[in-house]
Amino acid sequence: MSVARLLLILTLLLPLSAKAQDTDPFVIERAEITIKDSLLLLDLVVESQLPDYISIAVDQGFAVPIMFEIQIRSPKAYWFDDKIVSLKQKYLLHYQPLLESFVVLDINNSERHYFSDRKAAVHFIEVVYNYPLLDIGNLAPDKAYYARARFGIDTEELPLPLKSSSLWDSDWDLQSDWYEWGIERPES
Repeated sequence: MSVARLLLILTLLLPLSAKAQDTDPFVIERAEITIKDSLLLLDLVVESQLPDYISIAVDQGFAVPIMFEIQIRSPKAYWFDDKIVSLKQKYLLHYQPLLESFVVLDINNSERHYFSDRKAAVHFIEVVYNYPLLDIGNLAPDKAYYARARFGIDTEELPLPLKSSSLWDSDWDLQSDWYEWGIERPES
């Protein structure tokens, strides 16, 4: 292992304080569910400000796992809400120096997308249109439903050198707040 790579790993493991940033690194700007041919489709737009240490890790060739989660729930009066659907879309963002390209690997369907710069690659992950969720027939017509989504780093999938050396706090544990909205059923 080269000295430069070892110094990068040590720098990334030092206690950095991403939580002390003035802005959240990930904010869901808009999310909505539309219905097409009885299928619920998600549209999601995220604004992200990647901390410098994440950009450095990507530029050095580390695959940084990014994900969004979407849940459809039904409220209950006296207990936890029923979780009807819970999906996690996973991506890996990394740089391939031989190709001089930033790569987004869609883990859920094994597709690779190549970009000439990091900003374009991140934008590809930030904007989701027509993401299929489930058939509306799976939702009872007499119940209320709502959706919630969040976006961030998938800490469970981080490469070992990027995992925090602290057991209590991880600077890589960056996620947006849950963004919630109601689901309107079409009139029959």
